[in-house]
Amino acid sequence: MFVYEFMAGLVDHIKGGEEAESYDPHEHRKVEKPTSYSDTMIHLLKGSVGAGVLAMSDAVSRVGIITSICGILLIGFFATYCVQLLIAAQYELCKRWRCGYLAYPKSMLLAVQDGPPCMRWVARTLYYFVDTVLVLWQLGICCIYCVFVAENMKQVFDFYGQEMSLRLHLCFLIVPLTIMGLVKDLKLLTPFSSISNVVTLFGFILVFFYLIENDVIVDEDKLKIKGFKEIPFFIGTTLFALEAVGVVLALEYNMENPKQFVGLFGLFNIGMVIIMSLYLLMGIFGYLKYGDDVKASITLNLPQDQKKAQAAKLIFAVSIFLTFPLQNFVAYNILWRKLKKIFKKHLWGIDYFLRILLVVIPWSVAVAVPKLGPFIALFGALCLSLLAMVFPGLMDACVWYPTTYGLCRYRLLRDIFIVIVGVACLLSGCYTSLLEIAASSEED
Repeated sequence: MFVYEFMAGLVDHIKGGEEAESYDPHEHRKVEKPTSYSDTMIHLLKGSVGAGVLAMSDAVSRVGIITSICGILLIGFFATYCVQLLIAAQYELCKRWRCGYLAYPKSMLLAVQDGPPCMRWVARTLYYFVDTVLVLWQLGICCIYCVFVAENMKQVFDFYGQEMSLRLHLCFLIVPLTIMGLVKDLKLLTPFSSISNVVTLFGFILVFFYLIENDVIVDEDKLKIKGFKEIPFFIGTTLFALEAVGVVLALEYNMENPKQFVGLFGLFNIGMVIIMSLYLLMGIFGYLKYGDDVKASITLNLPQDQKKAQAAKLIFAVSIFLTFPLQNFVAYNILWRKLKKIFKKHLWGIDYFLRILLVVIPWSVAVAVPKLGPFIALFGALCLSLLAMVFPGLMDACVWYPTTYGLCRYRLLRDIFIVIVGVACLLSGCYTSLLEIAASSEED
């Protein structure tokens, strides 16, 4: 549960005390219950394996098996390297400011204030922009979760003769989602998280059983790339599935020995190799099983008339449904901390209004455009291109300004390259996803 508290900004700034040149921020973190190496690895795998992995078969079908293998590995290693840069930049800022920890937005603010003079005027704007993207990312996840739950529930209900539109299924979700969104104590949501973790494991076992139950046939057409216009969609979906930046930063903060988290053979790199391997297996076997008929979530391809398949769909629907309030809590707390500084009266009314609003907004978007695949690619391209690429590159360039860029200013060149790649992924991914959303809306 500490992951969601961290992502919500409850840990913003931890002050240190020493003034020595050898100041180590890790020694000044006051973590009540630090996690061991094995516990952190388990949390990393749980935090990065969710609805995104079920969309990987759709991503693979867009570009073919060979391109998808290269693409997932390339995107995974690149995004992992960028997050490593982010953690290193935050560590350097903590040393300079003699504090145990700085939150992501605060780190961006201080980095840009120490960066090139031509950028310092935008430091405060970037501080709020990082917070905005974090909130947008969490609301995007909530929107995707609404569509995911409704899609899977609809298939099961349709089989038993209770045929209703997808939007009607979404309407049935608003009341229970709102009730869970009104829960104030995060500890009360712990049972939901525990139940979600257990049932998700059983769901993955059932899904993988269906993917490997028959002989695998590799057609030559499945190896080839379908078209270059599908690459941005593939990148957006892969980014959404792979990178949970908030979870990663939370785990690094809460680890008993944070130095074991980073490095070439650190926990983060090892964990990402495992995650990429799982995503490759799920994506490739799903595509080999269902071919071009693969849907936005592999659960939607499972047979509707078999009990095990129905169980898998319901398991994932329940799991994602129970995770919704935890994701929503993150966006709520980021905004609530800022609203409390503005409003001094009637806080209880503003509190409840904000909680309800943050449930209604993603639910309304889901009802307006209930498209699972394009939404996954859109929010992956929009938010994670910024959080996992552009912002880390920009922060790193400012942290080492002006004289510590290294030989031939390689750090600056590297950071410029990262920002350019991130912006390219952002623009191309959003463009193709919006086109697909528009096209699918016209078909309706």
